Amino acid sequence: MAAAAAGQRRPRGTGRLRPLPCRQCRRSGRAPGRGGGGASPRRGEEAVKRGDVYWADLVPRSGSEQTGRRPVIIISHDAFNQTPGWRSVIVVPLSTSPRQAGRGPTVVPLPKGEAGLTKDSAALCHQITTLDRAKLTEFVGELPSSLMARIEDATMIAVGIIPR
Repeated sequence: MAAAAAGQRRPRGTGRLRPLPCRQCRRSGRAPGRGGGGASPRRGEEAVKRGDVYWADLVPRSGSEQTGRRPVIIISHDAFNQTPGWRSVIVVPLSTSPRQAGRGPTVVPLPKGEAGLTKDSAALCHQITTLDRAKLTEFVGELPSSLMARIEDATMIAVGIIPR
């Protein structure tokens, strides 16, 4: 500050602030000054659709939240899922614990074989969460519309849109 008061300027690059990346670097995910051509596809940029089932890494989590590598169902609207630059998806985690299957109106049982699931599972619609697409690791399958309708109902019960 004393230098500024005396009319002197600090040498360029000695401040603590770093330059922001240009718009093209922000869009492509490149660090500024790295060079290279156009944007390369980033992990998690593939098109996801409502009703798709993916393996996801749900870490870090705490308390009673579902954690670890597990299947999730995409419940976010396709208009959001297809928006360029929109990196978040809203998901419902699945559990293979037999205790979860009959826990109430916000849990939807999913039989083995549906949407590529290898075990009987339960959609925990009371544990809705938002993830970055980079946490989606592998496509599993797509839920039929009849099961997706049950998940929508259970989700609306969980958030109080429809009464229990």
